[in-house]
Amino acid sequence: MFRTRQWIISVSRAVAAGWLVIAATAVFSTETASQTLHSSSSLGNNAAHVDGMLLRAHFLQEQSNYDEAISVLREALHTTRMTLGLYHESQFEILDGLIASEAAKENWRRVDDLNALLLHLYDKIYAHDAANLELGLEKVTRWHVDALHYDLDGRTVPHLREARKLFKARLQLALQAETPDVRKIERLQEGIRIAETHLSVQSDGHMDELRKQQALHRAWLLSSLD
Repeated sequence: MFRTRQWIISVSRAVAAGWLVIAATAVFSTETASQTLHSSSSLGNNAAHVDGMLLRAHFLQEQSNYDEAISVLREALHTTRMTLGLYHESQFEILDGLIASEAAKENWRRVDDLNALLLHLYDKIYAHDAANLELGLEKVTRWHVDALHYDLDGRTVPHLREARKLFKARLQLALQAETPDVRKIERLQEGIRIAETHLSVQSDGHMDELRKQQALHRAWLLSSLD
């Protein structure tokens, strides 16, 4: 009788434990579902908030109020990175707006930094999407070519190096395409050749200037000994 009672108690405990597990799982599932709905709702609210900021920034740009537009776009970028992560394609539109505003203010070093961030994001997000990656590489290439063509910031060699690197990366993508575009490949090869030629000229010019400075320094030392 005692053993039977113990067995009944053990079974009761086992059944109770089982129901507790089921109940706990049900509660957990309910809480998880609630959290998921709350998270989705928060993401939706944040997305709407960012969309509103983009509209406001666009309006400010039309009014040539670039300082305020930059402030709004920076907040939008921060919000997006906090809610959607560091690598999300929604950042591209914000960065395009920031680049346009900084360019309008002729803050060329800031434009260069933003293009570097843009390139980093394209590399990360579209590492396995050649078509979209090419769009990003082309966009950043255009910045470096324009900076060289219009001498925007006086940094010839860094822009030449970046342009050459981008032309080479785009050439690899073009060569790996299922149906390679021969004309595009030729243009990219020409871009690499021109960049390397100008880098060589810049290097030679730098060496000539260095030799002139060394000659002047030697002349000054000799004159100081007289």
